[in-house]
Amino acid sequence: MSRQIVAIDPRAGFAVVLAALREHHHDMLPVVDGERRVMGTVCASDLLAKLAVQKLPPRSMLWESRQVRAVRSKSKAVEACELMTSPAVTVHEQTSVEQAALLAARRRVHHLPVVDGQRRLTGVVCLCDLLDVLRRDDAAILADVEAVALAPDLGTVASTLRISCEQGRVTLDARTVHHSQADRLGERVRAVEGVVSVADDLRWEIDDVGLAGPQASG
Repeated sequence: MSRQIVAIDPRAGFAVVLAALREHHHDMLPVVDGERRVMGTVCASDLLAKLAVQKLPPRSMLWESRQVRAVRSKSKAVEACELMTSPAVTVHEQTSVEQAALLAARRRVHHLPVVDGQRRLTGVVCLCDLLDVLRRDDAAILADVEAVALAPDLGTVASTLRISCEQGRVTLDARTVHHSQADRLGERVRAVEGVVSVADDLRWEIDDVGLAGPQASG
């Protein structure tokens, strides 16, 4: 998350918003009120409506999509409050990376303003920040996977544990006491930050889920 935030007033004019976007090399600016509560966001694409509208067919009585109507509306905007998308898609400081990534993917946004309990702006998360999680060093991933695998509730037999990691691709070989523990082990390893994929060979001593499966040997 970046705490070096450029935000604009809802009454900022079109030229001011354009200058702020260009000067700070951003493609999204949060719009905040006097208490720095996030009211909405303005993106470069919102400003481009003034150009895009020129290529739309003349207005007719026929049905138009929501996107076309939005372009027509924003092409007439002269202030940030008319340009902005509201309510803004935001996250809290306690939001996990995974939750933020899911929200960004679902809402198709590249930036997420970060707010506190009163919706006051405290930072901005961009997709590059979220992608940093996937750039973790293999050694760090390996250490986390080992810690996960040896959690007491998973019943992993330590002497059987074999793990390797290359470019985020984890190979996991282990035996647990129960089948259900093996299932949980696989799920938890896949949830480790930076893990791209998991190839596992998991075995168990007791099948407690009623499914036919590999049996431990020796």
